[in-house]
Amino acid sequence: MGLRDRIKRAMADYIMLRKGRNALSTAIHVLLNIALAVVSTALTVISGNWIFGVLLVLLSKWRVVAVRPRYWMLNIKSNLVDFTVGISLALLVFMAGTDGLNAWHIILTLIYIVWLIGIKPRSETIMTEIQSLCAVFFGTFATALITTNIDSLLGVLICFIIGYGASRHVLMQGEEHDYTLTTFVFGIMLAELYWIFYHWSIVYTIQSIGTTISIPQLPIAATTMFFVFARGYKSAVRHDGLIRAEDIRLPVIFSVLLMVVMVFFFSGANFNI
Repeated sequence: MGLRDRIKRAMADYIMLRKGRNALSTAIHVLLNIALAVVSTALTVISGNWIFGVLLVLLSKWRVVAVRPRYWMLNIKSNLVDFTVGISLALLVFMAGTDGLNAWHIILTLIYIVWLIGIKPRSETIMTEIQSLCAVFFGTFATALITTNIDSLLGVLICFIIGYGASRHVLMQGEEHDYTLTTFVFGIMLAELYWIFYHWSIVYTIQSIGTTISIPQLPIAATTMFFVFARGYKSAVRHDGLIRAEDIRLPVIFSVLLMVVMVFFFSGANFNI
């Protein structure tokens, strides 16, 4: 066998080895993510306390602070969407009941697995929007339920952070431009929306699969508002600061119709908390 053939064979063996290692790494990564979702739910249900599930989610993000302290804030901002979804799902598991495993625990765990494996790792433009929509929906969902009987100031602050993180996640994916003011504006908009719904709190109760779950109006309104906001801002970026009507017409019509139906037809007293 000549030198060239030996080199080709060595390169082929190296490529096969790398492929095998990549496949093994991917399998381990998937299993660890599944374990994170399952153990987080199990700890919450068994302990009857939300702290353990949330703490596990926070510990899973150890790499955020595994750098020099001056990079901590930047890493936290970059991971706000992931923090929001993970913590919110852990809290929703707790609020779904801790008297034993039920169907909603399983559904929420599966949602977290899909988030960790199928949604979070993607970086396409459409996927970044979906990631932010998930953060807004689940974040405001958990916030609306957990802050029902406490001062509204906490919920306002949390929703500002959720809105800031979600808008930053979408806007930083585009062309180089200053999005600082825009992220603060949407954070304030979401905080104001929470304040309004805090004083007019309507919850839809779904009774199925042997258990009950309550969905507030806030996450529905917040998610549609973010959808229109993201579309409008992207239209402005593409057209030198001008928002084209054709870019936001359908999102606005859909959002307005949904809000009208929700407010005027599904806000009866029987839906109140």
